[in-house]
Amino acid sequence: MAYFKTSIEAGATIEVTKSYTKRVGVKIKGSKERPSPEEMEKVNKINAERNLRIKINANFKVDDPFITLTYKKYERPTPEQAKKNIKKLIDGLRKEYKKAGEELKYIHATEYENKAIHHHLLINAAEGFDSAKAVRRLWEFGRPHYRYLDDTGQYKDLAAYLIKETSKTFKENEGGHMQRYSCSRNLIMPAPKTEIIKKATKWIPDPRPIKGYYIDQDTVYNGVDPFTGRQYQRYTMVRISGSGG
Repeated sequence: MAYFKTSIEAGATIEVTKSYTKRVGVKIKGSKERPSPEEMEKVNKINAERNLRIKINANFKVDDPFITLTYKKYERPTPEQAKKNIKKLIDGLRKEYKKAGEELKYIHATEYENKAIHHHLLINAAEGFDSAKAVRRLWEFGRPHYRYLDDTGQYKDLAAYLIKETSKTFKENEGGHMQRYSCSRNLIMPAPKTEIIKKATKWIPDPRPIKGYYIDQDTVYNGVDPFTGRQYQRYTMVRISGSGG
């Protein structure tokens, strides 16, 4: 009996999933054919975090700015107006980058249900271009708050934060926000590579990394696929600094 191993290489990380099909692998006793609405919500959240994590890891790197954009208390807009404000900023940045001979990459999310309306914006740093100065000039409503990506190449915490931040707004599904976040069309989304492992009938619960990588232990999960009722495993390998790639 074989199993499937799917890998997605995203920047300094490799996302790995090991699984069986509905017809292959021992079905776990008590598992259902269809997940409950609560289970589906949990699965959707996990998948949203994973997809965003892959996008961030594949497209952004150390010293790229993560910006929080707020409004003065007396200038807080409606969700629809806020959508126009952030679009205007992004359009302005795109023009500024183009003038500098660079191409803007971004991921943007807006939250207004949990707290006062605000935006999160992740952009790529550009050589010889002061993005912080440009954002301060283009954003008319308050002072932008800057943080910068570290050199790990693994930005799972940022992805989880953004999904959590926007969860209530996404759930309410109002104000024109039909998705958790938006991003520029030029982002790379790495394609998964799947191989059939025929030499083994089961994987070890404590996976081993390939040469030049370590396993982020916080990402190791051994569980049951709610759609197949079969066991599956997922984890992320992170490139060791100085190992090339």
